[in-house]
Amino acid sequence: MNHKIKIITQAISIMLIMNLLSCYTSIYQDDKHNIISQVRINSERISVEIADSDEEISRGLMWRKTLDRDKGMLFIYPDNAVRYFWMKNTYIKLDMAFIDANHVIRTIHTADRIGDEKTLYSSLVPVQYVLEVNAGWFKQHNIGIGDTVYFDTMPSVHIDTCRINQNN
Repeated sequence: MNHKIKIITQAISIMLIMNLLSCYTSIYQDDKHNIISQVRINSERISVEIADSDEEISRGLMWRKTLDRDKGMLFIYPDNAVRYFWMKNTYIKLDMAFIDANHVIRTIHTADRIGDEKTLYSSLVPVQYVLEVNAGWFKQHNIGIGDTVYFDTMPSVHIDTCRINQNN
């Protein structure tokens, strides 16, 4: 009987260690920058990385030196609220579109001062999504306030436990 308990204890310990390691490796995947989805605004498509956990939202595009053309980051929040962004440790000039729960762009800001830690960019109204792209992208593509953003697949809000996604 003691032998069975020892084997079960070892198996549980191994599974726990593997689970902790998977959490560790998923939190520190900065170099991969996986493109997860695409969004469409008017006739323009852009590939986006999804930021939907507290850690991903806090980090955003910090420390990045470049962002490919027609690529961006989509921040997904579980609720509609006024959002504030800043550019601490951000080395890319960015446009930010603040998007409400109905997928309508409500506010656009351009952050063109690299590494600016003082300026806060506000959505001004409650929003659920924020799309960051290279500065000038929205103007270049004639995209503005009131335009609708279409998701190829409806992003799900991330459960902040070891990167396990939950579908809506």
